[in-house]
Amino acid sequence: MRDLMADSRSNERARSDVSRGRDADPEAAALTALRSKLSGVLRRLPDIERRVVELRMGLVDGTPAKPGEVAQRLGMTIPEVRKIETRAFERIREVGPIKGLERFLGR
Repeated sequence: MRDLMADSRSNERARSDVSRGRDADPEAAALTALRSKLSGVLRRLPDIERRVVELRMGLVDGTPAKPGEVAQRLGMTIPEVRKIETRAFERIREVGPIKGLERFLGR
């Protein structure tokens, strides 16, 4: 019985530490929320559109790629990359998930 009570107290302390950690760093919490929302938006795109957006915006390695770099990596032409990117952003606007990202965009 003592072990169960000790485990319960230990779990309560751990939960308390986690919630304090979140409150202590609101920037990290906002970044986590942004990543989650962005991930949801990207999941709605067809694979090729998602891949182009990820590369162009630097979501893969932190460095945004130029259309020529994306074209080379994916084996396509620059106009194809631009067309796919345009279509992806149109699709994102149509679906309306930007509403979830508004607080991060300063609107």
